Amino acid sequence: MKNQSSAFTLIELLVVIAIIAVLAALAFPAAGNAMSSSQRASALNSIKQISTLAVTYAADHNGMLPEEGGEGVQSFSRVKSASNAWYNVLPPLAGLKAARDHDRATFHGPESLFFVKGAKYPARTGSSAYFAYGINSQLIDNTRTQIRLHQITHPARTALFAEAGLPDEKALLPKGGAGSDLGQPKVRDRRFIGRHNGTGIIGFADGHAEVVPVDRAFDTNVVRWELAAN
Repeated sequence: MKNQSSAFTLIELLVVIAIIAVLAALAFPAAGNAMSSSQRASALNSIKQISTLAVTYAADHNGMLPEEGGEGVQSFSRVKSASNAWYNVLPPLAGLKAARDHDRATFHGPESLFFVKGAKYPARTGSSAYFAYGINSQLIDNTRTQIRLHQITHPARTALFAEAGLPDEKALLPKGGAGSDLGQPKVRDRRFIGRHNGTGIIGFADGHAEVVPVDRAFDTNVVRWELAAN
């Protein structure tokens, strides 16, 4: 009887272990999905906010959009001197810190409007400010001057801001994407990133923001980047 009781207990233990393994297998993907959803929601909120601020800025500046803020990845010294760049003129409209008011630690930290949850920032940023989203670089005229907001004939489909790839996120770019100069303060279709399970956030010229699959970055029925496409 003693041996039979021990055998039965062992079977029970194996059953419990098997149940725990099954539950864990179900729980881990669910936890991952919940984290991804949280990161996506946070990015959606940030990009919607910055897009709305850009629309407000344009309304107060005769329709003009703020400047892109430089070519390529920017050093902190250049960020601090770019007084008319979007990253310096828009956040204060909401009572938030401009990029020039951050130091290297806080700029890439969660208290910053420029921080994007889930973005793979370089382990060592050095003297550079890496932007995980940026202003649409195609909203310029022939003199490379930012256009006026009213020149956009399809604001609900024209990108104003969008998530942008960082140097360690090349695999998440759309097919045919550009793998150079990642982390600069401007973005276009080739640098749009799908860091949320193949999707990224785009803020449009009417102030709203959407989750867009990265493989639709070149689909002008979903999103337009160039003024000429309007």
